[in-house]
Amino acid sequence: MTTKKGGYMKRVYLIWAVNMFAVLALAQSDVDTRIAVNDQSDPNTFVLVISNENYKYEQPVPFALNDDGTFKLYCEKTLGVPAKNIHYVGDATLNDIRMQLQWLSKVMKAYSGEARAIIYYSGHGMPSEDGRHAYLLPIDGNSSLAGSGLSTADLYKQLGDMPSRTTMVFLDACFSGARRDGQILASSRGVAIKAKEEPVSGNMVVFSAAQGDETAYPYKEKQHGLFTYFILEQLQSQGGNISLGDLADNVIKQVGRTSIVENNKSQTPTVTVSPTAQDWRKWMLTHKQAKKYETINRISTTTNSLQVNKPLPLIREQEVTKSQPTKPELIFIPQFGIRFFKKVPVVWYP
Repeated sequence: MTTKKGGYMKRVYLIWAVNMFAVLALAQSDVDTRIAVNDQSDPNTFVLVISNENYKYEQPVPFALNDDGTFKLYCEKTLGVPAKNIHYVGDATLNDIRMQLQWLSKVMKAYSGEARAIIYYSGHGMPSEDGRHAYLLPIDGNSSLAGSGLSTADLYKQLGDMPSRTTMVFLDACFSGARRDGQILASSRGVAIKAKEEPVSGNMVVFSAAQGDETAYPYKEKQHGLFTYFILEQLQSQGGNISLGDLADNVIKQVGRTSIVENNKSQTPTVTVSPTAQDWRKWMLTHKQAKKYETINRISTTTNSLQVNKPLPLIREQEVTKSQPTKPELIFIPQFGIRFFKKVPVVWYP
């Protein structure tokens, strides 16, 4: 009886594996599967990665979880940032974001200006009704309620007050009230608004995916945000050994060209620099080029009717309840050498 059951389960797993590998072959992105690996560690860099894809009151942001999951991987593998120095939050609430900024502030103060901070966000942005302010929208936020978001003015002030050696911010979001698909957020007035650009302070540089009333589009073929994809592509091709100036020049050029071809619309990334960061173009992502490459097979799963490569966040398995937010956890079946993801509740590590 046990033999028959075991044989049946092996056939089930084999059929499932064949189907999943077929999906994998069609849906892999080059930057997701071939990762430059650096043998030099960077213990004085700390990274905060936030991706908001599945919103309670707004339409989802296609590929946002894939964006940040892959960016996290590049920080660890290509830039050599220790995993313990990287905090990743998928589908973050406003309190989640505030808690992580508090963590980053404590770290920067503990290192007394000797540490570097990298902040990455992928998700909805929105303008205020009068266009005077811009906000990052958490998953429990509503685009008609400015108070439900985190203003970029507040974000930049918090980051600017941190005593970091340098602070790099990457925002794959637009602040015109448009979604990634070019439509307008459900609660907005139905027109794109050009939000006022907030000044930055401290030793900080902010890369934004689009300017003014433009949209930050997806790159559907690559299953990433357009802005995100070309950042990852540059990190991959240069093994992380690239200056912010060269990164900015290449990303602005490639995003601008590709957006016209793919979307027939303009998308122009912008760079905002604090007064004290005048040498920002010479800042290096890493001083040693990663010359080895690692091939990673990441099974694609479906969410929001779009196939994305799910990242592996910091989670611990326990009983799942309907009220708990969940994240995918990698499951490995050694008999067949296959991997897949299942949903488990999110549990913060201390």
